[in-house]
Amino acid sequence: MATSKSVDDLSLLEANAELAFLRSEIRRHDDLYYNRAMPELSDAEYDALRARLYAIEKKFPTLISAHSPSRSIGAPIDNSPFAKVRHRSPMLSLENAFSVLDVERFFARAARFLRINPAALEFCCEPKIDGLSASVIYIDGKIARGSTRGNGYVGEDITHNIMIISDIPKTIPIQGEIEIRGEVYMSSEDFNDINSERISAGEPPFANPRNAAAGSLRQIDAAITASRHLQFFAYHISSPGDAVNVETQVDALNMLANIGCSVTEHRLCRDATEVGKFHEDAMAKRGSLRYEIDGTVVKVNSILLQRRLGFSGRNPRHSVAFKFSASEAESTITDIVLSIGRSGRITPVAIINPVNVSGAIISRVTLHNFDTIDKKCIAVGDTALIARAGDVIPKLVSITKKSGNQKFEVPSVCPSCGSPVTRREGVADMYCENRYACPGQVINYITYFASEPCFDIIGLGKIQVEEFYTEGRIKTAVDIFRLQEKETEFGPLSQKPGWGVVSASNLYNSIKARKHISLLRFVTALAIPGVGEHIAKLLTDSFSTIEELVAASSNDIDAIDNIGASLAKKVHLFFRNEINMAHIRNLLESVTVDKDSPNYGANPAGKYYKKIVVFTGNLVGMSREHAKQLVTSSGAIVTSVVSSKTDFVIVGERAGAKLKHAQELGIPMLSEEEFVASVDID
Repeated sequence: MATSKSVDDLSLLEANAELAFLRSEIRRHDDLYYNRAMPELSDAEYDALRARLYAIEKKFPTLISAHSPSRSIGAPIDNSPFAKVRHRSPMLSLENAFSVLDVERFFARAARFLRINPAALEFCCEPKIDGLSASVIYIDGKIARGSTRGNGYVGEDITHNIMIISDIPKTIPIQGEIEIRGEVYMSSEDFNDINSERISAGEPPFANPRNAAAGSLRQIDAAITASRHLQFFAYHISSPGDAVNVETQVDALNMLANIGCSVTEHRLCRDATEVGKFHEDAMAKRGSLRYEIDGTVVKVNSILLQRRLGFSGRNPRHSVAFKFSASEAESTITDIVLSIGRSGRITPVAIINPVNVSGAIISRVTLHNFDTIDKKCIAVGDTALIARAGDVIPKLVSITKKSGNQKFEVPSVCPSCGSPVTRREGVADMYCENRYACPGQVINYITYFASEPCFDIIGLGKIQVEEFYTEGRIKTAVDIFRLQEKETEFGPLSQKPGWGVVSASNLYNSIKARKHISLLRFVTALAIPGVGEHIAKLLTDSFSTIEELVAASSNDIDAIDNIGASLAKKVHLFFRNEINMAHIRNLLESVTVDKDSPNYGANPAGKYYKKIVVFTGNLVGMSREHAKQLVTSSGAIVTSVVSSKTDFVIVGERAGAKLKHAQELGIPMLSEEEFVASVDID
């Protein structure tokens, strides 16, 4: 079960046991929330479970399961009485923002991804309805199918219930296939009436309008749904063809209103100040609305830019949920400690007297960087106002009472190795540059190196790495592959406290199995600044060997889609550093690196099976990432460079040099329409 221990104080065994409990509990509560509309926890209590899960998985990456709730959307619907429906494009969850500063960061990320000035962006702001997401498909003006969001990729067919919601038009004046998405909700008045009836009938009341709506929509008996007076706000309209031609989110909402859908109040905003004003206005109106809202949604207004932004993991890049303000409490700072990450970044952390904030006991709060300490003149002994952003993440809001102690001083040397610290150009963070000799960095790097996205060495988590590093068995990542040889110097691993013949043998077998590694895992494990698993995939899709990647110029790397000039320069410089190259050469003496294989579990008779595919230009009907997922799941390898080995080039709008090169080589080309027709997107 969950404990009150700090995550930093958990042992590997304690972490493993607590993760098993948390995964089970979260899945149970997901089922209660999404499938049965019978939640047992408040949103804050549920979010605290997930936050604890994320924190433990981050601390103990070797314990992460492929089926963890941290890697899923919604809840499984395997036991649903409704037929399954695969969405044409994922119905994803939104990333959260908790302040205007968070919104500004969202603006900056979107602008960097698009390589444009943030001032050129416009945003459509809408209230965030606390309801149930649903999709309605129309064919030639008539409802053909209605579905829930489900797990984001597969929902439940609820067409019979969608048909009786009055806010959803039964016909629309548009031919072709049209999808409308929106939020099914129950008004506060209807919620109170239904709960009064349930209490009078001796039935348990619904916890809130959202769960009442969910339970009502997922009724086998449509008559029950009809009696609940559900309503619908539409926020999205699209078509796989050209039946819907809207350029902005505001245009989309206007079109939805014109064809008979209900839409919420919305406003076009051009900067964070205007977004903040809309958010404040929504908060002020919150109590007088006939429906529940828990924040506002901020969307990039341009539909073309939304498509270019696509999505990352579980979240679209073009939208953010700006949640209403967090609960707050005061506490005293008893200490400030320094944490050093695998990149050498030094982070100050405030230790506070434990305080209850929205039902969670908070004892540690990150101070982010030393500029935060300077701006707020933070000292040990000060009283601070602590908030839980979105009722989840602890945050120091302000200093409410000074202690009279001296402000915490920025360190001049690394707390782990004593090397001088530096402030890199353009950032507020302090770094220790002693990458391969600083104990704090080395331990964190080796732990990352052995984690699931990298070499995935089972049985070698941070606890073991710290133990082996202190003992001297492992001083570098390369030493992992010499661990068994070092028994002559340090004694049999099986005889160490906490180890045995079986556990030692399992670890050695796991290490041996990882001496043959994919290029993707190898590049991810190098921990190149700015390169995680996603960027490593882009790099390894474009270069077949580590030697090719090492030899690539900044321009070669910059030519890869979704990698900008700044990151390309960092990658290039990483391979120009002799210390990094010595590390790579040492690794290659112990491991064999192969190019990743495509998904050969796909249909061998398929058009893209074992084919090399390149995309060029802007896709209109889907994001580039979605298109890539479609062909890779069909057995293809997607690369960013056109060569004589390329089998197909998919051509979108405003295609450039890749199209010309493909024409010169005589490579078969498909338009977006031809591509869509050739893959299964149902």
